Amino acid sequence: MKKQRIVLTLNVRLIPNPGDGIVQALSDVCGKKVSTVKNILDAVCVTLTIAIGMIFAGKLIGVGIGTILAVIFVGRVVAVGNHYFKDKILKSSGLEV
Repeated sequence: MKKQRIVLTLNVRLIPNPGDGIVQALSDVCGKKVSTVKNILDAVCVTLTIAIGMIFAGKLIGVGIGTILAVIFVGRVVAVGNHYFKDKILKSSGLEV
């Protein structure tokens, strides 16, 4: 259910949460697909987390296998959801252009 919510809030643009909102804004500015921007932003955030942890703690903290899997797959799930459901979601919400 969580994956469908991500697709819905990004496509319909109804008061997105901050994470979805920044992805949508960057997507609009850059002219790239939302899923691509999501993957890039997630990778940048994890890279910064790793760098900060290494600088200040001297070791890897706060990043596990789940974080890495999320970076890889969440954007791809958004891409698949958009491919199959974007038009239906927009049409059913009354926001079809």
